[in-house]
Amino acid sequence: MSHPKNSNTEAMSTQNDPSSKQPSPASREEPEPSCGNGSLPLWLIGMTGFALFSAGLYLGIFNGGFRGDIFNERDSSPALLFPEKSVPGALAGTGAATATSTESPVERGKKFYNNPPASCVTCHQPTGNGLAGSFPPLAGSEFVQGGSKRLGMILLKGLQGPIKVKGASFNGAMPAWEKVLSDKQIASILTYVRQEWGNKAGEITPDQIGAARKEFAGRTEPWAEADLLAVPADAELPGGTPAVAPVAQEPKK
Repeated sequence: MSHPKNSNTEAMSTQNDPSSKQPSPASREEPEPSCGNGSLPLWLIGMTGFALFSAGLYLGIFNGGFRGDIFNERDSSPALLFPEKSVPGALAGTGAATATSTESPVERGKKFYNNPPASCVTCHQPTGNGLAGSFPPLAGSEFVQGGSKRLGMILLKGLQGPIKVKGASFNGAMPAWEKVLSDKQIASILTYVRQEWGNKAGEITPDQIGAARKEFAGRTEPWAEADLLAVPADAELPGGTPAVAPVAQEPKK
């Protein structure tokens, strides 16, 4: 014989017992992460500020005006970035700038001619005779001797297309160097080739090259032979003093 009253009593006690309840799935999950409003550590803010200040200070001191002649490894001097103050009674030309000041334009031009970034020697050869049918000669060239304007035009803006040099025909391209070489480098190279391999033309100054840059600033294309021939053969580059060919010394008797 069953006892329904006892069964009902057990069921009710089970429902009222907290230990018998199972937790819901939601109560078993971890709480959702939330964005915090905490500030950065003061030491991190301080280090970041110091790094930015140091970088700005360094750039302000050593920017050199962002000039190409300062950051060009072959045509730079510490004096450009840190000019030496003149001291009363001190001898001129002493110190680190002595070697640069005593080097002639021809000596500098020879270095630039034979080494990067110009490396003119690759095409025009150590003899200045170029390569037949490919690269025109510089030795005895009518564009090298005489006036300096044609030669300066070529080096600044380049040359494209057929051209006749010393009676021989060439058809190639000469790159423009105005964005690669400084005024001093271009002037030195041109002075060297105008006074080497029997050439007897005069020196070209950086001032002349600088003035030519301004004169031809609007030119975006390389020159052609017709452009060069339109310039008088004895025309000089603008600015500075027209160069005078060096006077050869007679041998002692």
